[in-house]
Order: sequence, then C-alpha cells, then structure tokens
Amino acid sequence: MKIKSLYIIVISLPIVLQSMSQDVKRFIGVWEGKLNVGTELRIVVHVNADSGGNISSSLDSPDQSAFGILTNKTIVKGNNFEFEVNRLNAIYTGQLINDSTINGTFTQGAPLPLVLTRKKEDAVRLPDQTSIPSRNYKNIDVSVHVKNVTLSGTFFQPLSNKKLCVVLIIAGSGPTDRDGNSIALPGKNNSLLQLADSLAQYGIASLRYDKRGVGKSQPDTIVSEESLTIDNIADDAEAMYNWLMSQGYENIYIAGHSEGSLIGMMIAEKLKPAGFISIAGAGRKAGYILKEQVDAQLPALKNEFDNDIDSLERGLSVSAVNPSLAGILRPSIQPYIKSWLRLDPQKLISRLNCPVLIVQGTKDIQVKETDAKNLYKAKQKSKLVIINNMNHVLKQVNSDQTKDNINAYSDPGLPVIKELVTAIANFILTTR
Repeated sequence: MKIKSLYIIVISLPIVLQSMSQDVKRFIGVWEGKLNVGTELRIVVHVNADSGGNISSSLDSPDQSAFGILTNKTIVKGNNFEFEVNRLNAIYTGQLINDSTINGTFTQGAPLPLVLTRKKEDAVRLPDQTSIPSRNYKNIDVSVHVKNVTLSGTFFQPLSNKKLCVVLIIAGSGPTDRDGNSIALPGKNNSLLQLADSLAQYGIASLRYDKRGVGKSQPDTIVSEESLTIDNIADDAEAMYNWLMSQGYENIYIAGHSEGSLIGMMIAEKLKPAGFISIAGAGRKAGYILKEQVDAQLPALKNEFDNDIDSLERGLSVSAVNPSLAGILRPSIQPYIKSWLRLDPQKLISRLNCPVLIVQGTKDIQVKETDAKNLYKAKQKSKLVIINNMNHVLKQVNSDQTKDNINAYSDPGLPVIKELVTAIANFILTTR
C-alpha cells in the first residue's frame, strides 16, 4: 500500500444539525465503500446539512488521492439517496437499508454497484485542535489574511524564550492540518503537534498552520479549484514567515515535512532564513514519484498515465482522462499539477545559502532514502541524518509489516521518534 503525495483543496462543510427532517438526519455522517473497476477503489462520502436542513455532500477517493470533491446535487427522499458530480460525469443512487447501510449504484459511463456503510464516527470528521497539555510554553492562536483566505495557525512560545529562535513548520501534501492529521486517513497521528511540543522543551518556539482549504484556513469567498497553483501555497507559507518577523524574531528556521519540504525550499531562497530543515522531503521531481506510485497501484494504466504526465510537464492539458485517474488528473486540478511538475527539489535546495538539515527515516513508505541522498548530493554542505525505523509520519516502527507502518498513521499515542527531535534541536541551537 502506498499513500500518494498530492495536494487537493478541501472545503470543509459546517456541522449544523438543527431544523432538518428526520429523513435528512438519518443520512448525516461519513459513509464508505469499495468500487470495483478492475481493482478496488475506496470511496468515502461525507454527508452534511445546514441549519435550514439543506443537505450537501462531498466525495473522497483516497486510492486516487482525490479529496473533498464537492457534489453538485444531493437529494434525500424517504429512504432514497442521490448525489451528482458533474465534473466527473458521475451519479450515485441508493437506498437506505438500515441505519448503517446504503445499497446503491455508482454510474460513471457504466453502472457499478456501490454499497456504502456508515463509519463508526458518524459525523463529518474535521481536523480539530486536540492538544498536548501546555507545560512550559504559551499556546497562541494566530490568524493571517492572504489572497482570499484567512490562515489559521498555532504558535508555541516557550516561557523562557526571549525570541532567540523560532521554526515555521509546513505540513505535507493533501488535506493535512497543522497537527499532521489528514481527513483522508482514519484517526490522528498528531505528528507535527508532538514535534512542536517537543521542540518547546528545548526552548524553541514554533508556528504551524492549516493550509488553505484545510481545517480552519477556509477561503473568504468561493475559489475555483482551477485557480489553485503550488505558488499560492508557497505564498501562504511566506505570509506565515512574515508574521514571525513581525513578532520580532530574527533567527527564523523553516521546517517542511513531505511536500512541505518543497514549499519551504520555494520560499527559503528569497527569505534567507537562519536555516532550512527538510523532513521526509522528495528529492526527485513530482512526475517521477507520481509515475512510480501509479505504476505500483494501477499497473495496467502505466503507459496512459505516463503519457498524461509527460503532456502536463510540457505545459499541455489532458482532455480525455481515464475515469480511474480522474482523482489525480481531472481538468480542474491540472493547473496545480502543472505548477508542481515544473519544480526540481535538487535545483531548489542547491540555491539555498543558509545552513540545511536533511532528515529521512528508513521505514518511510512514501519517500525513499534515495530522495534524501539526492538532496544531500545537490547540497553537500548540508547535514544528512538518516533515522533508523522512522516512518513518514515521524513515528518509530520496528516491524517490517506494511500494516504496522500504516497503523502508526492513526496512533496519536505513539510519540514522534526522539532522534528526530534531537537532530532538529541540535541543528537549530548550534546554528542560530
């Protein structure tokens, strides 16, 4: 099993359950099933309603890295349930058999059976701010307005900190919030929350935030998916960096996790931070990684997908997208993909003039040790730290079983591996 690295904007729906019919209430929640298209694709449907009882829904296809696809129409009549997604030319019609099962058909060109079952968490699951009890730092809410969105963040300020140093933590790809949790995965891991808490024990302040469209960082107005590029995400990170400067900090470090590493590199050359930290960051262009991941999951579509990616890399658009690849290549997300594919992390890191730390785990099933070594090769004055048994969400995994590795993605009781905290703290405290 692989978990792809792809950012798709998510528009969270409000949880308001007043003034609605009993029929509507029975469908509110999160439903999941498997669609057999030659291979099994997980489908997750989030059903919600506003205070007036108007029902709405959104669709996730985690195996295709597609999240938060808003439906154009959601209808409930008695036990009958229906939604349409115009941009996918898809429609689902089903009937509630009992409180936990919808028996229906998903039609996208051809009708396919799709049985949805209610998840145990029977309400829309949004990232929250479950926090570690503060010990020696203040927990401060931060809001920064930039380009039609108000970014929401959390600032940990050690009580003993005299504005000596601070680190901006940039989350990874997909609908990942400030704490390192994703609505695409069950449960929480709280990896970035735990990292920030651990750094505070060394007197290191930190700021982490929800990316636009994730958690509390919601657009002020409706923004089309077609308008989003990776440069927007980089601009947001720069705005948060500038907020730290406005607070009087001079020794500001940037730490990017996964795709956050690439975002951090994009802004670091301009901002000239005190140091840059890549945590599980890709060392190859996105096209190589996407092709590798799709080949592993959908080998029958390898040639078609490779050709599509090659076209996007040349700046062309792909009009005829295979339905099985719609989550990654649908027309509305192609502007973002194009902006992402052009970036070369090796070239970006080679241009940085600040101290650089590159950290990678040996149990990472998303980013390889080769990626870290590629970054190090491009920036040989950097420091490379390979951490034994650390997985992609920064937890210790002693087993070689993929299932055990994946389980760590949803285990908030498992702390971030201490060697990571030590490596980052030592880097910051010795270069400030």
